Amino acid sequence: MKIRNIGAIAFLAALSTSTNAQSDAVVGKMGNVEIRTSEVRRFIDAQPPEVRKQIAGAIPELDRLVRSELVRLTLLAEAKSKGVDKKAEVQLMMERARELALLSEYMNEVTRPPASYPSEEDVKQAYEANRGQLATPAQYQLAQIFIAAPENADKQLATTAAKKAADLAAKAQAKGADFAKIARESSEHKDTAPKGGDLGWLPETQILPEIRAAIGKMEKAEVSGAIRSANGWHVVKLLDRRPAGTRPLAEVRDTIVAQLRARRAQEIQRNYVDSLMSRTPPTVNQIELPKLQAK
Repeated sequence: MKIRNIGAIAFLAALSTSTNAQSDAVVGKMGNVEIRTSEVRRFIDAQPPEVRKQIAGAIPELDRLVRSELVRLTLLAEAKSKGVDKKAEVQLMMERARELALLSEYMNEVTRPPASYPSEEDVKQAYEANRGQLATPAQYQLAQIFIAAPENADKQLATTAAKKAADLAAKAQAKGADFAKIARESSEHKDTAPKGGDLGWLPETQILPEIRAAIGKMEKAEVSGAIRSANGWHVVKLLDRRPAGTRPLAEVRDTIVAQLRARRAQEIQRNYVDSLMSRTPPTVNQIELPKLQAK
C-alpha cells in the first residue's frame, strides 16, 4: 500500500500502544490549531466497535480522521473568535444538545436488553415467522447478443436489425458455436460485449418480461431465438439457473438479532416511561398555558 505522506507515518506511530510511546505528541496541525494523540484516541474510543476497528486498521482512514478533525477544530476556533458561542440562542441550542446527548446515553443504558437476549430459540421463531419476507426469487445466469433497434426506429433500420438478430441467433444456435466469441464480435451492448455477453446472475424480477418468458422454457446452455424488446433484439444463452428459495438462517441471523434487540429496547423504554409517569404523574397548569401562546 502506498502511504501518501510522512505525516501519516508519524500519526500511526503516535497512536502505537508501545510502552515507549508515553508523550502526547502532536499528530496534526492546521494554522494555529493542533491535534494531539490523546484527543484522537478519545474520538476513536467513543465510536462503535466496528467503526473503531475500521479507523484504527488503515492508514488512509486515520489520515482522513486527523484531517477532518483539524478542519472541525479550525472552524470551531473561528466561530468562538467571532463570539458566536456567546449568543443567547446559540447557548440555548448547545445546552439543549448537551441534555439530549445525556438523555440518549442514559436511555440506552436503561433500555439495553440483557446480553443473553435473544435466545437461539427466539431467533429461530422470528426466522420462521418471517420466512415469506426472506424469500429469494429464481435467479438466472445469462449471456446475450444485443442488436439496437428502438421501437421508433425507421422501417429500414428496423428491418436490418431484425434480420441481423435472426442471423446471429441462427449462428449462435449452431452446433459447436462459440457464443462468447459471437457476442464479442457482434453484440452492440458496450458493457457486456467485451465480456462475451455475460450478464452475470440476475433475479428474475430484474429481467425484461420478454426475456423472462423465453428463458423460463429453456434448458441450461440453450440459446434463444431473437427476442424483441423496446430497445432492440436480444439473443440469450441460459448459462445456469437457481430456483426460488429462502435465505438461510445463518445469512440473516445478525439482522434478526439486531431487529429483536431493537424491538425489545423499545418495549423496555415504553414500560420504563409508563412506570415513571405512574409513580410521578405529570401535571400542567391549564391557567398558565394561554399565556404561552404567541401573540
